[in-house]
Amino acid sequence: MSRKVITMEQKFVLLFTAVAAGHKGVSQACREADISRDTYYRLRRRWEAEGMAGLVARSRAPHHSPSRTSDEVVELIVAARKQLEREGWDNGAISIRCRLLHDGLQHPPCVRTIHRVLTRAGMIEPEPGKRPRSSFKRFVFPATDDCWNIDAFGYHLADPTSTLVMVFEIYDDHSRYNIAELAWPREDTEGAWTAMTMGIDRYGPPRMALADNGLAFTGRRMNIQVLFEKNLALLGIKLINSRPRHPQTNGKNERAHATARRWLAAQPPATTLEELQTLLERYRLEYNQRPHQGIDLDTPLQRRLTGTRPTPPAHTQDTQDVEATQVTQVIEGRATSRDGYLATQNTIIPLGVEYAGQPITAFITGNHALVFYREQLIRQLTLDRTRNANQHYTHAAPNAVPSPTTHNPDCQTCPVTNRQTSPVT
Repeated sequence: MSRKVITMEQKFVLLFTAVAAGHKGVSQACREADISRDTYYRLRRRWEAEGMAGLVARSRAPHHSPSRTSDEVVELIVAARKQLEREGWDNGAISIRCRLLHDGLQHPPCVRTIHRVLTRAGMIEPEPGKRPRSSFKRFVFPATDDCWNIDAFGYHLADPTSTLVMVFEIYDDHSRYNIAELAWPREDTEGAWTAMTMGIDRYGPPRMALADNGLAFTGRRMNIQVLFEKNLALLGIKLINSRPRHPQTNGKNERAHATARRWLAAQPPATTLEELQTLLERYRLEYNQRPHQGIDLDTPLQRRLTGTRPTPPAHTQDTQDVEATQVTQVIEGRATSRDGYLATQNTIIPLGVEYAGQPITAFITGNHALVFYREQLIRQLTLDRTRNANQHYTHAAPNAVPSPTTHNPDCQTCPVTNRQTSPVT
């Protein structure tokens, strides 16, 4: 036989009736119900005035809460969340607070309040078991351009064949500054070197470069040396690689890929490499000028400028003593269409008729010059600025004869042909 369940309201009614009939005292009734005498009399007054409905549990929230977030601010928080989501940026509580400050709100709520507002609105799901950020051990190089992180991720072009292309990204480890974005047909060492050339052209060479163990960056797993490694060594840039199957070493780039993917997904899809490159350049400028949570909400541009390593003042020197200048200059252009000469800095460098009209990149540090066709080193020489043409080379690398089947300099969609130099932002 099932036992009848008595609700709490019915239990209170039985107690009130027993006390009124004199079968129990108020103290005994309070002990049985585990309530205080004040609660007993308050519930009895409500029962006498409203009946059983007066015994139903009521909200304990205050009638007035001056510190409560106003409805107008709640609407601004929800609107900022939706706007960031449409634009493709991170839309957590920290990003929303930065957006409210950017939009002119003088005293926006704190991050925890914004998180609670989003939770009440059903826009996020709490994750109490998530590992807190304070538990992570962070490492960062002490100054700008001490180390660049380079990596690539895939992107599907919006064409009938759904072609998968690669996006090479380079970030400065100290400032999280986006150094270069390059759309490339495949993940190979030529694309990695082209992206690195773009970065060096804009900001000069870094001290080190960090990459994973992909064949585009290193061949150490196969006991070979790819051209990306060789070229960095020629420029005096040390290459370090992450531990195999341990992407956390290059975690800054891995996390940046998620931001780039989300932003690209919110834009009209690109159909060609040229359109994708235009999108990436716009993304790079916007990314470098928005607050970054990993650098105390500074913008990457601010952190890059403040994190630059101080250099001693330049000493007075004779204008002919260019060997003492250690700044690397990057010259991009085409060899003359007839004889294959490269004219730069009042100096003529002969390359050979096979390079006539081809895109050439030269790195000049003092009087030392490295000349590349694509990723191939074709000349390494010490410039003699007293001569009109430099015929004597300290080293001559094997000629990399241009192959029309792998590269067409007249192709308008080729990133090598159409690469443009951008000023420092």
